[in-house]
Amino acid sequence: MSGRNNLQLAIKIGDTYQITHFNLKEFENPNGWAMVHESVIISLTKVRKALMEKIGEEVEIIITGSTRTPQDLKRLAERLGWLEEGGSVARNSRHLDRFGGIAVDFYARQKRDKKRIATNIVKEVSQQYFDFVKADYPDGHIHADNRNQSNTTL
Repeated sequence: MSGRNNLQLAIKIGDTYQITHFNLKEFENPNGWAMVHESVIISLTKVRKALMEKIGEEVEIIITGSTRTPQDLKRLAERLGWLEEGGSVARNSRHLDRFGGIAVDFYARQKRDKKRIATNIVKEVSQQYFDFVKADYPDGHIHADNRNQSNTTL
């Protein structure tokens, strides 16, 4: 549906709001449902800024997954398997909606040429701004979450 969740996200800094580079639709599940905790947007904004400083050019953060319903998680596990059975999907995933939108999967790329930034670099930077980071997936994405919601200020 055109226009659905097509909202630019902002974060509050002091008494003012700063428009971010993130749009609500980036966090949608397959059915168009979206939930994202403010700490995730703040952490992603920090990661983006730190990566730009590190590589000296503009960076894009590409969201590949966010909050999931139990049904979303089950469908993913049917494809990738449950963690305890040798797969990569945790039954108590921080992506679940009951955790309030604290988890995100993403990768980073240079804006100019769309070249992906090495996972180890993105992981290193992300660990400074998220409570938990996992970066050992075959497709090179990063899982990050703010399970303690400790990164709530810029």
